[in-house]
Amino acid sequence: MKAFERLQNRLQSMIGSRFALISGVQHDVRSFATRLRLRIDYISDPTEREKAIHDIADMIDLLDTALLTARAGVGALDEELLDLVALVEQETVDLDASGWNVILKSPPHDREILVIADRLAVRRILANLVDNAVKYGQIANVTLNKRDSMAIILVEDMGPGIVEGEIDFLMEPFVRSEPSRARKTGGAGLGLAVVRTLVEAQGGTVAISNRCEGGARVELRFPLFGLPT
Repeated sequence: MKAFERLQNRLQSMIGSRFALISGVQHDVRSFATRLRLRIDYISDPTEREKAIHDIADMIDLLDTALLTARAGVGALDEELLDLVALVEQETVDLDASGWNVILKSPPHDREILVIADRLAVRRILANLVDNAVKYGQIANVTLNKRDSMAIILVEDMGPGIVEGEIDFLMEPFVRSEPSRARKTGGAGLGLAVVRTLVEAQGGTVAISNRCEGGARVELRFPLFGLPT
């Protein structure tokens, strides 16, 4: 028993040290990125300046995602009571205002869909799925509902869909789909892997399929607050 407690304490200490290290790296990288951002203003070519700005933003975003995913992997995400109706509505508005082609279809009115979840993680999940849908399928159609004690978020696109044999592999790190969905989109293939990690860490599930009308569909399910799962 004492040996198990020592092992548990050691593991907790290692996890704490790892988080401290990642957080420290995150802070330092942000500091360097801020300095670089100030220097970028001196780049005379506007095209090159814009590329540099986007590169720095992507670097910070990747670091933030890594830290969030690491927290999810050891059960360290925050937990709070969230209304998915309000959160999803606001997030789609913000993404649309940022230039994303995203639409919230038939948003539920005058009712709440309550879950226990990490607000930042849910926002990251939505952003990754909308990013995927817009890159590969022109538009992200988001639908929110609840059924059978579960909150359901659907993100659908109007692209070429996914080769059936590849669906099971798309949520693995660094895996991207066949050329018709991956052409000229860039990225390392981490978006859906991050989504799966964050969703499952909060007791949810992810399912990817093709729509009968064409395009891909990602369905998220989260346990509703206060109801048996």
